[in-house]
Amino acid sequence: MCEISVQVPVKNGGEPFRRFLKSLAAQDFKGKWELIIVDDGSSSPVEREFSRELSSLPDNCRTGIIRMDPGGNRPLARNAALESSTADVALLMDADLEFSPDLLRKHFEVRQSTGADVVMGRRINGWSQDATPWQKWMDTRAMGNNPAGQFPGKYFITGNLSVTNSLLLRAGGFDPEINRYGGEDTEMGLRLEAMDTGFYWEPALSVNHLDHVTVRKHSEKMLEYGGSGLRYTLKKHPAARGLLGSRWVEPVFSSPLYLAPVRIFTAVALVPWIYRFALKTAETVGGPQVLFTWLSAGACLAGLKGKELDL
Repeated sequence: MCEISVQVPVKNGGEPFRRFLKSLAAQDFKGKWELIIVDDGSSSPVEREFSRELSSLPDNCRTGIIRMDPGGNRPLARNAALESSTADVALLMDADLEFSPDLLRKHFEVRQSTGADVVMGRRINGWSQDATPWQKWMDTRAMGNNPAGQFPGKYFITGNLSVTNSLLLRAGGFDPEINRYGGEDTEMGLRLEAMDTGFYWEPALSVNHLDHVTVRKHSEKMLEYGGSGLRYTLKKHPAARGLLGSRWVEPVFSSPLYLAPVRIFTAVALVPWIYRFALKTAETVGGPQVLFTWLSAGACLAGLKGKELDL
């Protein structure tokens, strides 16, 4: 039986996934571990395109590949990996990460020292010398630069996160109803929190995120998330009211009344031409950070309200 299971969905991974596999090949973890790749509808099968990198994995690593066809449902891909695992611990990763040789070992050590059910590390977007102000802002989101310690379930984000495999299965796995961009992690985190799960944030467990997303691309993703995953999560978890500022787009005079001025401001700021002007300013000037915050939250709230921003 393996001690830890690295689980990663991938579709047309390209060079980032090649670098991901090379990082895994260099791991110094001495125990038995496994890599479960969920090929989520790649045009060329993973085992063919990355045969050289797969053959370079160490002898103490068992490799399994699951083909999803046509694919495209990330929660189903995650669940397929969970169900096929032979390990007690699942390290849920993304296919566009690069990391040091001690990542698996340190995840295992932090789990042993803290006794936490969930251990989450950092994903660094602004890792290169030419990182943009936008990428550096991204690294301040959620737990951001907070010191090591407990964190709330709403910040549960896969990519660099280890969790007791059976706990996720007991929770019912990721919700396949969230079949568009974003939200399946947050929704799972809310369910785990209701199960009195122990969450531990360890920023020393860091990986470089190779996705060079722009502020415009992020806005497009958040618009989609607001209209799909966020809307669904709020219906499924009424106690999550207010998640990602969702109370700001409720009727102006709904409870709590002190938010009325914020709701009026939000309605104005989400006028499509105003949002597009702010987006263009951020792209041209590269800030300020408060503008990045508004563009991210604003796109999500626009999606929640069913607005078309014409990005």
